[in-house]
Amino acid sequence: MDYTLIVQGLVIVVVIGGVYSLWQTTRAYGGLVGAALKWIGLGMIVFAVVALNRSLGNLVLGSIASDFFSETIENILLLLGLAFSGFGFSRLTKIAK
Repeated sequence: MDYTLIVQGLVIVVVIGGVYSLWQTTRAYGGLVGAALKWIGLGMIVFAVVALNRSLGNLVLGSIASDFFSETIENILLLLGLAFSGFGFSRLTKIAK
């Protein structure tokens, strides 16, 4: 029995649950702080997906694409996570000024 689809489905459920929880939590903060925390949280979720992919041995992204594209997708996701987190932290510093 192939468990790849089950693991991929569970990862998708975790990501959707994380995004939903993030949106509900940041709505409570509201305003500029909530918006900045949304971006930081999105970056953290992307980092979590990359970490899950590495810990599962490329089971999440590796079965979708070939080995070369799996590494490329992982690097793109890391850059997206850094960009989201950086944007969120830059918005927090603008609030503090």
